[in-house]
Order: sequence, then C-alpha cells, then structure tokens
Amino acid sequence: MSQPCLDALQHIFQRDLQVVREEVDATPDRHLWTVPPGVNNAVGTLAIHVCGNLEHFIGHLLGGSGYQRDRTAEFAGTPLEKSEVLARIDSCQRAVANALGNLPLEALERPMPDPPPHHRGRSTLFFLIQLSGHLSRHTGQLHYLRRMLR
Repeated sequence: MSQPCLDALQHIFQRDLQVVREEVDATPDRHLWTVPPGVNNAVGTLAIHVCGNLEHFIGHLLGGSGYQRDRTAEFAGTPLEKSEVLARIDSCQRAVANALGNLPLEALERPMPDPPPHHRGRSTLFFLIQLSGHLSRHTGQLHYLRRMLR
C-alpha cells in the first residue's frame, strides 16, 4: 500500500464529516430531531450514528482511542442540543484524523480488527473504503432530509 492511498482516505473522511457538520449546523433546531413520514431517522440521529460508527471502527479499533460505542443509543433519537451534536462531529473528526494519521501503511493489508461478521477476513483497506461509502450514503441522506424539512 502507499501513503497516497491513506492520504486520500483521510481527505475523504474529513471532507464528508465536514459536510455532515455543515448539514447539522444548517438544520433549524426545531427540525434536528424531526422524522417526516416515510423517513426512518432524523438529521440528528444520522449525524450521531455516522460519528459512533467512525469513532468505533477507526478511532477505537485502529487508533486505540478507547471509545465505547452504544449503537442502540445512536438510533434512539434522544434529542440533544445542536451544540452537543456538533461537538460529537468535531470529536469524530479528530479521532479519525489521529487514527489514520498514525496508522502504519502495512496495517492496510492486514485483516480489519473486530469487524462485523459479514466483513471478517477483509483487509483494513477494504473496510476503510466500506466505511467511506457508508459515510457518503448517510451524508447524502442528511443533505436531502435537511432540504426536505425546509
């Protein structure tokens, strides 16, 4: 593997997390936890979920941050202040930057530590690409949902 590959992943994660932050910030407070008919999650829920996912798989498993994920709580839709959601996004950005910034290149070729069962045996690089796609999908949902709630 090469440093440009890791740099590209770092750029994509930071870029998309910045978009998540901008979408949350642009969502009026009254709509942050609104779930319209036919939609499964609120803007706040999606933001908390993508951060929990990345803090766990990148920050904790690859970076050793010690983050303890509570996936059930991510989807509980428990209203938080916008400032708390933004703080979680900022924390996630730092955790991802730190973990990927310190990840040895050879780790990309090794199996991802403790992945979900359907990804066992996949390389860390494969899993990071998968996480990038997951983040991108939810970023698009956030954008569409925020616009829908206007």
